[in-house]
Amino acid sequence: MARSKKNKTSIGCLFWIALILLVLVIFLFNRETIQKVLDETGFLEVVRNNDEESEPEVEQIIIPEETESEEAPAAPEGTAVEGNETPESERTDETVVALEVEPEKPESVETPSDEPEQNRKVRRSKMYFIQINDDGEIGLKSIVRPVYYIDSPLTETIKTLLDGLSSSELNMGLISLIPEQTELLSINLKNGTAYLNFSDSFRFNSFGVEGYNAQLKQIVYTVTEFANIESVQILIEGSIIDYMGPEGGYIGKPISRNTFTEQ
Repeated sequence: MARSKKNKTSIGCLFWIALILLVLVIFLFNRETIQKVLDETGFLEVVRNNDEESEPEVEQIIIPEETESEEAPAAPEGTAVEGNETPESERTDETVVALEVEPEKPESVETPSDEPEQNRKVRRSKMYFIQINDDGEIGLKSIVRPVYYIDSPLTETIKTLLDGLSSSELNMGLISLIPEQTELLSINLKNGTAYLNFSDSFRFNSFGVEGYNAQLKQIVYTVTEFANIESVQILIEGSIIDYMGPEGGYIGKPISRNTFTEQ
């Protein structure tokens, strides 16, 4: 009985092996036909879709790659960013542009063109001109002007005085009795006395003795505004002379402000 059962099992195994071999032989000979049938029926696509639906959904997260150069932080409000000028259309009324402005020069001042601009200095010099009142009396009137100089503020102050008055000062009723053609030739200082060397034109004053005294006052009062100068010695073309003209005007020795009060 057991032997009979074993034989049946062996026959069954041989049967299945033979069946599998038959299927493989049929498959190999009809492979192209089977592939065509599967493609036409879409059987493989259905199987694939079922597999994909069975997989859980996974959210894909893309992490950006780090770069060496990071974006520059925004500049704080009110800070200028180099290379990014604010367009004029975006500027507000609160924007203030400061410009460096050089002080206005008087009409009579000529600044040296051959000296560096940064070496120039300025001094507020008081200089004297003449004012004639309604009674015809001659008086002095002081004017304070900015004088630009390099080394000698006294030289530039006298040159400015010789240049005369501006139009606005003339409208104030001021005049100068120093002859217009007068030139300053040189200046020397010694023991509180300023030696001013003028051209010969300084002597020719058409207003007589009062005119001489007035022009001398203009010079002496202007020069003695400098703290280290007490008197002025007038020279004409490098020489000391006694009188400016036949009508007077003594200049044979140093003149101070007290000279005019003693007359």
